[in-house]
Amino acid sequence: MQHYLKLAYELKELLEKDERFILLAEKEKAMENNEEVMALSYNKDLKETYLSDALKHFDRNSPEVKHAHVELFRASDKLDNHPLVKEYLEAYKEVEKVLQQINDILFKDLS
Repeated sequence: MQHYLKLAYELKELLEKDERFILLAEKEKAMENNEEVMALSYNKDLKETYLSDALKHFDRNSPEVKHAHVELFRASDKLDNHPLVKEYLEAYKEVEKVLQQINDILFKDLS
């Protein structure tokens, strides 16, 4: 068991030095420290709450719920299309590929 823990720790260290993981961390930091992104994210959160509240009080097919869905879609779209968010999501996709490959290698015989 000790051997596996050592290997896991070595893998962790390698991933922390991998340029894709470093880039992701940089993109995340830039995104999180950007006031415009924070405002867009906050607005999206407000629209999620608005939709949740609408669903508590109105039928799913009501005009109020439909309007709340549209507002949430617009807020999400604005956030997702911000250049810093787009860069982050691209970097995230690359890291996700690496993690999926690791998962496939480690657990391929278990499924």
